[in-house]
Amino acid sequence: MARIYPLFSSSSGNCTYVGDEKSGVLIDAGVSCKRIVTALEDRSIPLGAVRGIFVTHTHSDHISGLKVLSKKLNVPVFAQETNLRILAESDKVFIGCTLKGTDEGPVTAGDIRVTGFETLHDTPASCGYKIELPSGRVCAVCTDLGRVTSSVHDNLKDCSLVLLESNYDEDMLRTGPYDYALKQRISSDHGHLSNDSCGRELCRLVEEGVCRFILGHLSPHNNTPEKAERSAVRYLEKYVRGEDYLLTVASPEGTRTVVF
Repeated sequence: MARIYPLFSSSSGNCTYVGDEKSGVLIDAGVSCKRIVTALEDRSIPLGAVRGIFVTHTHSDHISGLKVLSKKLNVPVFAQETNLRILAESDKVFIGCTLKGTDEGPVTAGDIRVTGFETLHDTPASCGYKIELPSGRVCAVCTDLGRVTSSVHDNLKDCSLVLLESNYDEDMLRTGPYDYALKQRISSDHGHLSNDSCGRELCRLVEEGVCRFILGHLSPHNNTPEKAERSAVRYLEKYVRGEDYLLTVASPEGTRTVVF
């Protein structure tokens, strides 16, 4: 069985395990090593099952636990070459670990094939990942993007399951406590994906045959799980939930395992 474990998913920290009890990969390490290890152990995933750590970008909510975790697990760290250089130069990764770039096409971590695809975000480089497991099942983790490009869509449309960002409710962001500049950054093409933008992409993906979704990276200040879920269901109103598609909202931590 192919499984995805959204261990942590919010603006406060992100880490997702894809695989099973024998083999898998981690996407990001945005909380402490101790919390990640505990989360894996709570799900009966031995540390030896982790074949690699894949970094989407270098904001702290995606790498804060990376240095200690990369030393503890002693597995390769994968990222775009730009981000590997940033991680090494800023001492954010264990100096003795193997660094592997993802720019030139699919890479393998154990028996898992992973393809990075560029996303638009306010960092020097940023990407999502499409993960193909030995069973042939394919999923994607795609957060921290201001808009869905044709390249992003092309990488998502062939998946069995997609974890997609639904970061903010537009009304909550507009009337919320953030200053104007931060609001503009979040809502820009290099910021985050709104509930509405996420919903529009979900509709396109269902039309392409994707039927399992997880909404992730919700802002605790500019969104609620209920608003994100209602928005997604509204955009998918011509489909029957539970028959045409399955939908889960990732909580900041402790989201249940999803089989795909």
